[in-house]
Amino acid sequence: MRRFFKIVIMVIVCVLISATLFVLIFNRGMNQIKKIEIKDIDLSQIKDGEYLGQYASGRWHYMVRVIVSGGEIKNIEILNEKSGFIGMNAYKQLNDEVISRVLKNQSLKIDAVTGATVSTKALLKALENALTKQ
Repeated sequence: MRRFFKIVIMVIVCVLISATLFVLIFNRGMNQIKKIEIKDIDLSQIKDGEYLGQYASGRWHYMVRVIVSGGEIKNIEILNEKSGFIGMNAYKQLNDEVISRVLKNQSLKIDAVTGATVSTKALLKALENALTKQ
């Protein structure tokens, strides 16, 4: 009976350690991204063309292409994206929503997608980096 309890306690300790490590790795870089500010870009000052930008912090990595014409953002394409460990379809919907808001508002100053502030900010920072890299 004692041996059984020792095994149970060891299993519980292993599960707790594993869960703690997972949370630490999963949230790495989150606080840094939460604190970043997204600048409002004056699109009338951006020359027509194609701009590449990227942003990476923790588990969030975005590489984007932005096409500007006539002082407007005409197209946004995510060339490379790594946002985490769960299904990428969830991130595709998030990314599509962020892109839709940026295109509709013609601004990077948009509300973050509910429940996805960090992912929204990481993508917006990649877009900002593209548009300020002239």
